[in-house]
Amino acid sequence: MKGKIKLKRFLQSSRDKSFLLLCHHNADPDSLGSAIAFALYLKSTRIEDVRIGVAQSISSYTKRLLTLSPVPIEKDPQVREDVVVIFDTSSMEQLEPIEIPKDKFIIVIDHHAEKENPIRADIMIVDSSRTSTAEIVWELFKYLGFYDETSAKALLAGIVTDTATFRYSNAKTFKAVSEILERFPIQMGEIFQLVAPVSDENIDQAKRMAVLKACQRLEIRKFRKYIIAVSKVSAYESLACKTFIQLGADIAIVGSEKKGVRISARAKESLVKKGLHLGKIMEKVGPIIEGSGGGHAGAAGANGKANLDEGIKLILKEIEKFLRNLEG
Repeated sequence: MKGKIKLKRFLQSSRDKSFLLLCHHNADPDSLGSAIAFALYLKSTRIEDVRIGVAQSISSYTKRLLTLSPVPIEKDPQVREDVVVIFDTSSMEQLEPIEIPKDKFIIVIDHHAEKENPIRADIMIVDSSRTSTAEIVWELFKYLGFYDETSAKALLAGIVTDTATFRYSNAKTFKAVSEILERFPIQMGEIFQLVAPVSDENIDQAKRMAVLKACQRLEIRKFRKYIIAVSKVSAYESLACKTFIQLGADIAIVGSEKKGVRISARAKESLVKKGLHLGKIMEKVGPIIEGSGGGHAGAAGANGKANLDEGIKLILKEIEKFLRNLEG
């Protein structure tokens, strides 16, 4: 893993420095779980000045992880620390409105390879062969000789959710999980409970309304034998996508223009097995919507500032090109 030697040397000489650990928009368990685990590591080395910040919000699947954190989670923090560690994104757009002064020492730990506008970091630890950032943090902990049960739980939460309960996992994923479970007496049922969305009547109603509005605005496109569902909502794009797939769509694309542009996409596993990779398509969409995109083959997303319609048009064009070649 590139950068781990440099990181170890830097951390050994940084006991007197302050650290801010940053997570991307709508921080998921992979991003926040990795940050929480890393905060626990820093605390174990007697680095006391540690904060965790998230851009804009955290996801409903992440809220129970807050109980594991050794420090409060702050929304859109002002960056005053010496060192900034960014988890699960290599794109500055995913951190807006947080601004990082140029004089800060930046470390990026991520499993996405940002190709368009990567963050200029002093230390980059990026491994796109990993299915989650949490796996990379676990590898770092092994190298650093840090083993902690609470950190392990936070990392397992990240692995479970970012692989969609192991649907997108690979051999490295299962190796990491096996190593953790062999070392700590953790029951996976506890982890599944940890990442269950926090129940709230108002949130549940908002989710139902969002899905119903997505259905109301649904545009069905048929390309040869495949059904593509396209819609727009103000929130819960990924939930609407999942619903469309469950209802019978082969591919679902849902966009939002509230507080910037967000696009979520999902595809059936049968198409993923044939070579469809929505994450790579979303990478192309990023520049169109003045932001960034990426993700897994069957589940991906993009965030930006403008041009939602143009972004969706490009996704449809790329999908239709793939399906045309598939049939050809």
